Amino acid sequence: MNYLNQNKKSEVSKFRAAVYEKTPKPLLLSKPKILTALIILQIISIIIFPVWRTYRITWFLLGISIPISGWLFMRWRIYSSVFITPPRTVTKLTDNRWKTFNFKGWGKENLKAQFLESETKSKDVILYLHGYNSTLGRGESRCQHMNSMGLNVLSLDQRGFGEQKGKYEWTILKVVADIELLLAQTPEIIGFKPEKLWIYGHSMGGFLTIRLSSFSSDWWGDSLKGVILESPATSFPLIIEKKLPGRAIMANPWVRHILRREYQRIHPDLNVGYSNAQIPFWGVPKVPILVIQAEQDETLGIEHFNLLKEHFSDIAEIHIVSDMPHTSRVDVLKRREILENWINNKK
Repeated sequence: MNYLNQNKKSEVSKFRAAVYEKTPKPLLLSKPKILTALIILQIISIIIFPVWRTYRITWFLLGISIPISGWLFMRWRIYSSVFITPPRTVTKLTDNRWKTFNFKGWGKENLKAQFLESETKSKDVILYLHGYNSTLGRGESRCQHMNSMGLNVLSLDQRGFGEQKGKYEWTILKVVADIELLLAQTPEIIGFKPEKLWIYGHSMGGFLTIRLSSFSSDWWGDSLKGVILESPATSFPLIIEKKLPGRAIMANPWVRHILRREYQRIHPDLNVGYSNAQIPFWGVPKVPILVIQAEQDETLGIEHFNLLKEHFSDIAEIHIVSDMPHTSRVDVLKRREILENWINNKK
């Protein structure tokens, strides 16, 4: 058993950006599940057995159940807002040159990724990471543009989005692990070891990019030449604030307690705390950084960009594009020009 555990640890010892231990299966039901079952059983019993309605204890227990039900409902709202991704929308790829392949992600789960080969036979690769509640298909025009620059493009629908599974018990650390493991398997899958690697992250993809490039490992630790952040998220607490029902709720320590307990349950090897899941604690890349920011960011607002300027302004080349919206559904010429000039200067 010790030998097997040592082998398991050695498999992931070269990775550093995420957590890798599979969620243990509980021996007993959780307290919320037990309470929910008891309340449902109580209501069914009152309906089926009319005599129960004549007992005071029945109405006493029902009265206690009302605030407990409210607590369970709010807990579910918090849990479902953070740990379950929204209903999936599939955006089909239009370019038939994409090649689909399978790889092992977090927990050795089977996932799919896409590869768009360069017509120049280049061995330079750019990894494109889309944002939350988005897909590779929505950002396909960006990938095609980078491919026209002579780059091989690697990408995927991230866990819980598009055609990818993983909707339930979704965490950003699982997504980081997926991408890190994808990179580790890339040379074997595409048939060559990339000589230069760039990572392009849009919105939440930018948040993932910051983490990955700050804790690079394996072959790509030496091949990584730079990162591109398009209107990036820079703080997990700010993301959660916007997703939860009502901003003021984040002032309640109970909400943070729920998030902390659930993360510890899902990730027994948790290495990032709630307050540390933002820059600069989340990571500071040691490679060149290009930031392309939408001036009017209708999705993230200005808070994420202000945090980025506070910590990255001295180490990043920052461009603010006035006519570029946050969404990857829309592309603008200025973004392409900025990217082309930056990449060409780094080759």
